[in-house]
Amino acid sequence: MKKYTPLFLATVLALASPALAEGEHSHAGKHGGKIVETGHHHMEIVVKDGSLEVYLAHEDGDAEDIKDAKAKATILSEGQKQEIDLVPDPANFLKGSGTFKAVKGTTIVVTLTMPGHKPEQARIKLD
Repeated sequence: MKKYTPLFLATVLALASPALAEGEHSHAGKHGGKIVETGHHHMEIVVKDGSLEVYLAHEDGDAEDIKDAKAKATILSEGQKQEIDLVPDPANFLKGSGTFKAVKGTTIVVTLTMPGHKPEQARIKLD
């Protein structure tokens, strides 16, 4: 068996790290939030101080009807943990509010359950 040098291993890991980062499937969305692909849906999570909006689309990009969705978010901000319920808005997105700050390092975990589907989770960290 061949021995691999530390330089070779470092090179392999450096080349692999962009692929690992892409595995998070997080990028900017049309509502100004981050889009996370959960496997079945695309969730765009829009965060502002004290408010959270989640826009949901199918894999093909068409908007998902969220009127029967059940969702909540766990927000970790400035050393505080807060859980908020997300409720359907007539404009076809989920919304919730709390007392959290949308500062760098804030982590949001959204748990979504659609009728007939298993729960899905999406996680973002604010830059």
